[in-house]
Amino acid sequence: MQFSFIRNRVLLIVLLFFVLALASCDSTLAFKPENSVEENHNLIVSHFQPGNHPIQTKIFNGLASDLHEQTDGRITMEFYPSNTLGDAGSQYDMAVTREADIALSVYGYSPGRFPLVTIMELPFLAESAEHASEILMTLYEEFPEMQEEHADTYPLFLFSAEPAQIISKDFKIETPDDMKGLRVRSPSPMANKIIEALGATPISMPMGDVYESLERGVIDAAVVPFETLYNYSFHEVTNYITIGDFSATPFFSVMSQKTYENFSEGDQQILDNLIGKELAKKAGSVYDVDGKIGLETAIESGAEVIELEGDALIPWQEALEPMVDEWIKERTEEGYPAQEIYDRAMELKEELSEREE
Repeated sequence: MQFSFIRNRVLLIVLLFFVLALASCDSTLAFKPENSVEENHNLIVSHFQPGNHPIQTKIFNGLASDLHEQTDGRITMEFYPSNTLGDAGSQYDMAVTREADIALSVYGYSPGRFPLVTIMELPFLAESAEHASEILMTLYEEFPEMQEEHADTYPLFLFSAEPAQIISKDFKIETPDDMKGLRVRSPSPMANKIIEALGATPISMPMGDVYESLERGVIDAAVVPFETLYNYSFHEVTNYITIGDFSATPFFSVMSQKTYENFSEGDQQILDNLIGKELAKKAGSVYDVDGKIGLETAIESGAEVIELEGDALIPWQEALEPMVDEWIKERTEEGYPAQEIYDRAMELKEELSEREE
């Protein structure tokens, strides 16, 4: 009788042990994060650049290759360039709504939506695309207010083209007075203000329309980076180039939040290791490389270069200096730490310039 009681008690203990172990397993499964399961993803990538533009051939293709390799083929990319899925101004919203998993475009095509990013468009701030890209990504990393502007997407890399210059087919532009009365293509609202401050009339126009507009005289000049002389063949319709680093054109490449959340934790980490400041600098550098080619190509085609340096630059600085004060005033009134952000941008500019010396 006693032996039977002991045996039953042991069996009961063993049974309880297995029940608790099974409950523990079920609990572990129940609380297992949804994104811990590694799945396959074919990412739809939408952008406004032509398919042969280096932003796709060198940056996106490189990112796609690295993701494919490091995820053992789980993540692939399918590209839709040249506004195939939507126009340049709708790209950001396509990532918000997940019409595209990844979208890339120019901030200026979404006026008023990213007030702090417009700092990169202020005159004489950017000296190269790589420097401008590093400044932009550093400001994004350091200022929560800039992060909040992108809160409805998952930014991959924020970057910039090289500084914009003024090109013209028929007008040699050496002083601000030479701009008065001209119709000048503008990429953004900030560039509109720059053009207006110089006495010209801004004409908002996508890059793809500039060639024909210059050729036919629809516009008299255009504010564009050097790389367009090569990548958009503007060297064929450009006889004069005025170099003054008048503005920079910032770009975004963002991912749908839902797409990112659907990745496993491991794949999220792989992606995070491939994006950010270094990729932004690399994206900027392709514009610098193509910018050099574009300028050389234009010169070989007979374009005359007017480089604003020293005393020649002073009247341009005097004409455009009030824009900085206006930007700081407007952003401050909107509740942003504008002076702090601007001071940090100028500090970064100096640091980068010293690094190159």
